[in-house]
Amino acid sequence: MKGLRLLIGIIVFGSLWGALEATLGGALANFPRHGAVMANIGFLIMAAAVALYKRPGMQLGIGMVAASFKLLDVVIFHVPPLAQMIVNPMMAIIMEALAFELAVGLVLRRWPRNIFAQAGTGALGVYLAYVGIALGFLYLTGRGPHYVLSNPGGFVLESGGVAAMLALVSVPLGSWLGGLLGQIERLTRLRPRLLYSGAAIFTLLCWLAAVWGTLTIG
Repeated sequence: MKGLRLLIGIIVFGSLWGALEATLGGALANFPRHGAVMANIGFLIMAAAVALYKRPGMQLGIGMVAASFKLLDVVIFHVPPLAQMIVNPMMAIIMEALAFELAVGLVLRRWPRNIFAQAGTGALGVYLAYVGIALGFLYLTGRGPHYVLSNPGGFVLESGGVAAMLALVSVPLGSWLGGLLGQIERLTRLRPRLLYSGAAIFTLLCWLAAVWGTLTIG
């Protein structure tokens, strides 16, 4: 039962992140700090999951579900799965999830009710993510934005610095939201069918929103 609960959490939180990447991410594509904003949305979602489940290992799964939403481009735009427009965002999302997983692993015992640990986790996770993304563009995909490839150190320090400042707020906020969700989930656990059907409907709505966002915005 606990395993099923965690699996549902990974799918639901990952689907929410993926849907927001496809909709809000597309709408903010020309915003100067688009990457910092979207990274912090992902961190907020993962922080809520940490607060709700208090289990390590979930965040990478959430990131992989979110990254899978980029595969909609293969079907909708008829591009190959290894196209830059698919591989680079997927890699960035997975790096963000992995970085947050590592950062949370260092402070998980101090996480509950410690806003400073949460804020520190966010800032550390962002810098780890930006280092991973820069290295990924340079050595894994070999392709990426020119400003990253030409100046990876500047990307980590400048863009990562902006994102880290936002994470000082987004991660504690996500943790607080996760606490509220915990109260709601405890009520729905009394009626498992409501929990399962609600999770299925919410996940479906996320995928439909992602399709709409990909067609009209992305």
